[in-house]
Amino acid sequence: MSTERAGATTWTVVNLGDIAANNRFNPPYYEDRFVEIEHKLRELGARPLGRFIPDQLPDGSKGITYGQVGTRVLNRQGAVRYLQVINIRETGIDFAIKPDRVAERSHNDPPRSRIRPRDILFTNNAFRGTDTLIGRCVVVARDYGKVNISQHIDRIRIVDVNPFYVCCFLKSKFGNLQIQRVMHGVDSSGISFGRIRALLIPDLSNEQQEEIERQYLAMSKSHERAMSIKERLLEETGVEPGQYGQTINSLANEKPAYRRAMEEAKERLDHLVAHLEAVIEGRQCKLEPFKA
Repeated sequence: MSTERAGATTWTVVNLGDIAANNRFNPPYYEDRFVEIEHKLRELGARPLGRFIPDQLPDGSKGITYGQVGTRVLNRQGAVRYLQVINIRETGIDFAIKPDRVAERSHNDPPRSRIRPRDILFTNNAFRGTDTLIGRCVVVARDYGKVNISQHIDRIRIVDVNPFYVCCFLKSKFGNLQIQRVMHGVDSSGISFGRIRALLIPDLSNEQQEEIERQYLAMSKSHERAMSIKERLLEETGVEPGQYGQTINSLANEKPAYRRAMEEAKERLDHLVAHLEAVIEGRQCKLEPFKA
């Protein structure tokens, strides 16, 4: 594979061996930005994420699975909260934007996809007009009680690596560009288990991984403050949140405390991801703390 430049346009020349090796025939898959990230990761000795995702954990749970499949029967009095793609926000879980519930032990509540702290939730699909939601991920930062997920969210449990590092890496340009790349030329707007396992991730010291966890949890506290305001508004007003949460979002945005908490969560996350990228690229030796 080589790159040629013609004026302001950059063309990537792909040979038949590259096409055969990747089994991808669509030109956008070989855009410079994708090829360059792959080369950089391989130079760093990055290896497939799948090495950290076991087929089965010691407790019998699967390393990766998706949520409930089939007819969705919601139940306002259900004991189990039910997450869909729209509930997964950049900074954490938003239960208020779509506060669905299902009956416990029903077919909508398979034990294999119940979530617990330190699980990674990864959106593997999206509905029309929301392609930016594909590949969004969060770490379950605390115990939320009984919660299950839809089939368009993957629940990932990993070993021998910190889930907070994995999640932040996937949010970085190194993870995000890989996710964008595998979406080119597929016959549906979804990401398979195999493609997730094939994503490359470099090694990072345990010390740095622990610092990522510390900063992520601090960010999550800001997110939780905002969510508590939103959920309280939903309960006090009794309004329907709106198809895409627009009603409850509008009410919440009228509250300065909500806006401040969400702004801080976003600033903390942006800081964390930017410093992780700098460490991976060798521009700095360690992650710097966030200055509030």
